[in-house]
Parts: sequence; C-alpha cells; structure tokens
Amino acid sequence: MAIAMTLGILLVAVLLFATEWLPMDMVALLVLLALAISGMVSIQEALSGFANPAVITVAAMFVISAGITHTGALGKAGVLFIHLAKGSENRLTAIIMVSVALASSFINNIGATAVLMPVVIDVCRRLHISPSKMLIPLAYGSLLGGVCTLVGTPPNILMNALLQEYTGERFGLFSFTPVGLVIVTVGIGYMLLLGRRLLPVRKSGQLTEAYQVKEYITQAEILPDSPIAGQTIAGSSLERDFQLRVRAILRGREKIPAPRRNRKLRSGDILFLEGNPQGILKVIKAKGLELIPERDNPPPHRGKELMVIEASLTPNSEMAGKTLRQVRFRETYGLNVLALWRQGAPVVKKVDHVVLRFGDVLLLQGDEAGIAHLGREHGFLLLGGIEPTPYRPRQAPMALLVLTGVILLTVTESLSIALAAPLGAVAMVLSGCLNMQEAYESIDWRILLLIAGTLPLGLALQNSGAASLLAQNILHLIGHWGPMAVLAVFFLLTSLLTEIMSHAAAAVLIAPVVLHAAISLQVSPRPFFMAVAVAASSCFMTPISHQSNALVMGPGGYRFSDFARTGTLLNLLVWACASLMIPLLFPF
Repeated sequence: MAIAMTLGILLVAVLLFATEWLPMDMVALLVLLALAISGMVSIQEALSGFANPAVITVAAMFVISAGITHTGALGKAGVLFIHLAKGSENRLTAIIMVSVALASSFINNIGATAVLMPVVIDVCRRLHISPSKMLIPLAYGSLLGGVCTLVGTPPNILMNALLQEYTGERFGLFSFTPVGLVIVTVGIGYMLLLGRRLLPVRKSGQLTEAYQVKEYITQAEILPDSPIAGQTIAGSSLERDFQLRVRAILRGREKIPAPRRNRKLRSGDILFLEGNPQGILKVIKAKGLELIPERDNPPPHRGKELMVIEASLTPNSEMAGKTLRQVRFRETYGLNVLALWRQGAPVVKKVDHVVLRFGDVLLLQGDEAGIAHLGREHGFLLLGGIEPTPYRPRQAPMALLVLTGVILLTVTESLSIALAAPLGAVAMVLSGCLNMQEAYESIDWRILLLIAGTLPLGLALQNSGAASLLAQNILHLIGHWGPMAVLAVFFLLTSLLTEIMSHAAAAVLIAPVVLHAAISLQVSPRPFFMAVAVAASSCFMTPISHQSNALVMGPGGYRFSDFARTGTLLNLLVWACASLMIPLLFPF
C-alpha cells in the first residue's frame, strides 16, 4: 500500500511538472503536503528539505553569482574574450562557448547567460552575424560549463549532499572537472562542425543599431483622413511597401481574423499589424494610422528623445505571472509596450491583457533613463541600444576575490562547500558588492522551494520500498549487461526527465533509485550519482528544460523545433561520452 501510494504521488508530480498546469514550486509544496498528510513521511522528514545543506548552498551560490554580475566583473571579461573573434563566425562561436562555460563553472548558469547575452548580441551586430546563430551556443555553453565543478549547477550540489547523506562519501569541488572538460570539448566541437549549421538564420532589421531579428504584432487604428480608408488590404500597399501583414481587424465589437486581401478597410478599424518595428513605425507616419498603445498612453516627457528597444523578462522579475494592466506598467514606469514576442512568435492579443512569462520579449517605447531604470531595477534584460552599466564597478576585484576565497576554502578542504558558500555570500554583502535587498532578490526562491519540496519524495521512495522496487525492475531488464549499461540507462532516463521537468527535481527522484541499484549490483554508488548529476544538466532539446534555454528563445527568435533539431544529437553525444568516461574516472 505504501509503495502504491508513493508511486501514485510520484506519477502525479511528474504529470504536473511536465504539463506545467501549476508552477513547479507549487507542485513541490503540494507533494510535500501530500506525503506528510498521507503518512508516507513524518512531519520532521517532510520539512527536512528546508534544512538540507544543498538548499543552503544553492541559495548562497545565487548570492555569490549576483555579486559577480552586479559589479560587472563577468561582463568585462566576456567583452575581452568575445572581441578575440576577429570577424570569424566559427571563432566567435568557440569563444562564446568557452567564455560562458568558464563563467558558469563557478556562478549560476542563468546569471552567466544573462550577463553575456547583450555582449553577444552587440558583437553580432558589429560583425553582421544573425544573433540566432550565436544565442543557442551561448545557452548550451552555460549548461556544459555548469557540469565542470561542484558549484556549477544545483544538481551537482544536490547529488553531493544526497551522496553524503546516504553513504557518508562526498565529491570534491573539482571531482566533476575531468568529465566536464571532455563534455565541454565535445559540445563545442559538435557546435562548430555540425550544430551551427542546424541553427536558423533570421535576418535582423534596422530598428535599432543594436539588434533586431523578429517581427511583432501591434495594433493601429485607421484615422478618418487616412489614405487607406476605403481601400482593400491589397490596394493599401501595406505589405508591398512596408512588409506588414494584417493578421486581424477589430471593427467595433466584431473581430475579423485572417481577413482576405480583397476586404475593404474602414476609418476607425483597428488593424493587428505583423512586421518588423521599423516598418510599423514608418507606416504610422505615411498611412494615417495611430498606434493604439501610444494613443491610449501618450509618450511621457515629450521633450525628451524617445527610443524603441527590446527587453526580455528574466526569472527574477516581479512582473512574471502578471499582466501589464495589473502592474500599471505605463503609469509606474513611464514606458509604452508596443508589442510582445513569445516562444518564437508574436502575440496576437492586446498586450496589456497578456500574462507575462519568463523569456517574453517586449518592444518598449520611452526615454533612455526610463528604459535603463527598468533593466537595472526590475528584472528586464535590455537587448541593445543602451549600454549596460554595472552597479558597482569598483567592487569587481573584491567580488572576484570573494569567489576565489570560496574556491580555495573548498579545494583545501578547510571548509565544506555548505559552509564556504554561505561565508562567501556574507562576504559579498559585507564588502559592498551587494546590499541585503539585492542579495534577497538574487535568490531564485522557486528553485529552493522545488528542491526542499521534492527531497521528501526521495525519502518516501526510499522508506516505502518504491525505490528498491523500481531499481529491481530496471536491473531485471538490463542488469545482466553489467553496471556500465545500468549507469548508461539511468543517465538516459534522467536526461529525458530533465527535458520535461526541473533538473533538480529529476535528480532528486532518480537518486534513491540509483542508490538501490548500486547496492543490488554490489558496486560503488559514486559513479551513479555522478552520472545523475551530469545528466540532469544535459538538457538541450527543449527551451523549457532549463532557464538558460528559455532566456535566449525570445531574443533569438527561436522556435521549439530549433532546440529539438540542434540539441537532440548533442544530448546523445553527451550521453555516450559521459557513460564511457564516468566509469573510467570513478571505478565501480
């Protein structure tokens, strides 16, 4: 009965994680409550995840990563590395991947990606290279680099804590490095030889000098004196002269989707125009149209020079999950949102009614000071046109010194990572690299709740016997092939789970199963835990599998299929390399 109950909760959790019907952190808390209420774990065990060293370490590494990024220490290094490309697309790809892999070995993957992305976009503009050729390599490089050290990614920290809890053993800071370096080398080689050829080439426009690759949909009303009033869509020359398509017409209360080219336009019609922002802004002046966002919210500070720029929503923005109307965006920030781009396509809705998500790209109109404030204080990544200014550039050497101290304390085993990381986080605040408010805001509390909420499920799998049952069934199928084959199967299973759910949750769920598999095979669990950690970070096939992938999707104008086409073979290569390398470095 206990096994059936635990497996039932497990299946429901996986379903909710995969479908995203509820936020992942909410699912984790529901799992925790379900286990405690059903008696699968005690109250102490249900809440034990919040006191787990992995949770504390991950939180501390978020703060340390913020200290590096807030001082501009990483950004300056990234500019130096990327300028070495000297005009070569191949060399630029390699330098981008090497630099972000190096950075994400010691700081949060998403932080490394977010800091270097504007730099990459700017270099692409100057070298006349489509950013869509470089942003997936940037995301993949951050994921590959995270495997290289113990602190590079939450699954590494988590699997180390679980290994120590289950067996008393632990990984060192650089235990992952030999495997990680091989995987990074293979990943970069793949992207240079084949992967970059699979990436889309989406031409950029000229709206800003910094960056533009995508087409948006915005709303414009036909004014009474407009020359296109009374003309058909075909006769209006919107598509011929301005490369704009009429996706829908709002006429009074009637909405006409996908209108035919022979439909006549009337004064007062609201057109949903699809095209690049340059075309949208030109047609407004030439064809007697008025942008709805600009009409309803006249640009503030008319004496100031206005600019149009793209901004991407980051994981730490307080606006995720809310509409522009709810946050009173125009009134609060003095900026107009002209259009919205999501998951490779423009959004055909009134932008102020759309619930914002992480990775959305907004086309903003406003003065430079207002846009810069939005990027600096409210979790938006500005994609060109405004030079990113670090908060405290004078503290950059101190931030690097703190990170170096954490590394030395861990390598020399003067302190465990569970103590060295919090000490480094405190040092970041005391040294002035961050203030307390920024430290709190830098922590991705959803990841912490996810880990703390799913750890009791791992305990329930172990205590109920469900983990042993699952391990025995897997061993019954492939155990006769030996421990290397079993390790390869668990690596593949973890990697596939990571594509549809959080990498941390996948690692927690697989850990007790691989422990029992190792015990049944009478071999060391270390290589199995290493394999699960590496597999949990090998999530290249979907944009939803990791935040780094999601972050580049909007700015790169990528579609879901771009990740599947480029990342599937990389996943298979990493699987093959890791399955061969891990047993050699960590014998059974």
